[in-house]
Amino acid sequence: MRTGEYNVVGYETLTIADSATTLTGGVTGAKSFTGKLETGAVRARGDGSAPTTSEGILISVGDVVTLSSSQIDNMQFIRTTSTSGVLKGHYFSIEAAHLS
Repeated sequence: MRTGEYNVVGYETLTIADSATTLTGGVTGAKSFTGKLETGAVRARGDGSAPTTSEGILISVGDVVTLSSSQIDNMQFIRTTSTSGVLKGHYFSIEAAHLS
């Protein structure tokens, strides 16, 4: 990750339960989010439809989730089992493509 070109502008811990949920967002200056799923597999959709336990992109424990500014508010998550997912990550002041 390059340094000096971006700032961390926020942090979030999102618990993903049995109802579709989104990141809190609303972090001033946030242009991307990168986090890691720490518990409970989840599914995600960013096309305006809510994910279900069987529909959406599967995100497994340990996977890294990177979202651009337009995806921060639109991506919805739901757990796939009885264990809630916990996604922890930072908001950055640059688009995700520039973090590598």
